[in-house]
Amino acid sequence: MKPTRTILAIFAAVLTLPLMAAAQADEATNDEVIDDIVVVGQKSLSTLRKEVFKAEEDFYSMFNKLNDNKDFNVRCFYENATGTHIKNHVCRARFVTKAYSSHAARNGGDLSRVANQDANPAFATKTAEYQAKMETLVDANPELQAALIRYNTVRAEFMAEREEMASN
Repeated sequence: MKPTRTILAIFAAVLTLPLMAAAQADEATNDEVIDDIVVVGQKSLSTLRKEVFKAEEDFYSMFNKLNDNKDFNVRCFYENATGTHIKNHVCRARFVTKAYSSHAARNGGDLSRVANQDANPAFATKTAEYQAKMETLVDANPELQAALIRYNTVRAEFMAEREEMASN
């Protein structure tokens, strides 16, 4: 019978030790001052990229509301680059989309043969008009200007973080 009592005593000790340690820990914490712990997180590259896309879409949304030329309205969307399933975030003015579509239609729908539109004088003129319209609206509207600054700031943060990650 003696081994059974020993086993029971050991079992009881094992059960009561954690309780005694917890009681001693409670007494110790009452006497000590605990420092605040501050955790500073860092945004992931994916989160920063999404913030850039959101800021860009916000800017163009505001631009579209102020713009009176529908050819200059900008639409943001995701498209697959040729030969891949990876989607890219693209913001494109309506006149650019029309130029690409008409060029692709002239070439039998072969999008891989879409030429550099900058060589087209009509496209270059339209691009200059678009840029002038953009500058005029940004200069005239402080909210649009703030949205552009926000986009540039978020984009710069993203680019700096991406560069830092690439160098590590």
